[in-house]
Amino acid sequence: MSRDTRRKRPLSHESSGMAINLLDMVKSAVAGQVADQLSSAVGIDKSKASAAIDAVAPVLLGGLLEKASTPSGASDLSKMFKDQDTSILDNLGGLIGGGSSGGVDLMSLGAKLLPLLLGSSQGSVISALVKLLGFNEKSITSLVTMLAPIVMSVVGKQAKSMGALDPSALTSLLGSQSTLLSSALPKELSGVMGLADVLGGKANAAVQAATQATQEAANPLKWLLPLGIVGLLGFLGWQLLNNKPAGQTDKKGSTPSAVSAGGADVQMPSIPALPDLTDIKKGLDATFGGLTQALNGITDADTAKGALGKIEEAAKAYEGLGIDKLPEAAQSGLSPFLKPYVNRLKEVIEKLYAIPGVKEIVEPAIGPMLTTVTKLVG
Repeated sequence: MSRDTRRKRPLSHESSGMAINLLDMVKSAVAGQVADQLSSAVGIDKSKASAAIDAVAPVLLGGLLEKASTPSGASDLSKMFKDQDTSILDNLGGLIGGGSSGGVDLMSLGAKLLPLLLGSSQGSVISALVKLLGFNEKSITSLVTMLAPIVMSVVGKQAKSMGALDPSALTSLLGSQSTLLSSALPKELSGVMGLADVLGGKANAAVQAATQATQEAANPLKWLLPLGIVGLLGFLGWQLLNNKPAGQTDKKGSTPSAVSAGGADVQMPSIPALPDLTDIKKGLDATFGGLTQALNGITDADTAKGALGKIEEAAKAYEGLGIDKLPEAAQSGLSPFLKPYVNRLKEVIEKLYAIPGVKEIVEPAIGPMLTTVTKLVG
């Protein structure tokens, strides 16, 4: 009997009936001798290595979850995981011990990944971990840096095995970890990273919004077809009310094309083409990314004044996109894309306004923009 060599489709965590726990997978990858080597490499007591890893691993996974909570972030992660080489997991002991595999160096690789995982919160996260764990800053920084590529490899390997590499599936996979991470991540770190909304009660809403936005961006017919139908019905109603003879030339334009309706030719007007929203979406991604980074750096009135220039620059960039001049249908198409950004922005601003003196400085610059985008997303 010949062997069936057809490739079996990977089971998802839903279809397999088993819950995926990425945090446990990361801990398993660095357990035992690997944990001992890791503690020696970064200069911490072996007896405290497990506690340190338990604190750092959910921080890095939380950074991934936050990244995946926006359509553009999920798309970036999808591309990275598709091209990722997860073979470092097969030789962690050698890599942590100071060696390299195929030119891979954990410290160098981790240094490139931390901006992706922690963003502008990297310094604050390191400081919070130093205070929480009682280790020096150098040891904590080294531990976080070396764990970053391990976490990415574990998640990437799991996503590939499940066939969950497209943005929406990746967002769903990482979003399913929100409850586990919420329990594992110390509250001090959740606040520092701005993960309260992503890991809290709004986690499912954030994941659903990002997934929906990704799917709708790839399927413009979902809103183009209803638009065409509405336009056709409107024209037919106008034609019947005015009883305009078929084939009559419009004084201001050319003769519309005709379609058959009940045996008579009905003239179809040309529907203007909708603008390409790709560049606008890229502009929105850059604008909200810069704005969020500026806001995350505010801790008091003085830092608010220092961030004011960047906030005003972001507001001006948003205005320059000309979204208010787009057709209503195009604005509706942008709404799902914008919603995760707006929700995140509101959460950040709400926290900042609780800091004495910050609201008076920030609100005049960001208030009009926030009102406009809030109205757009409904």
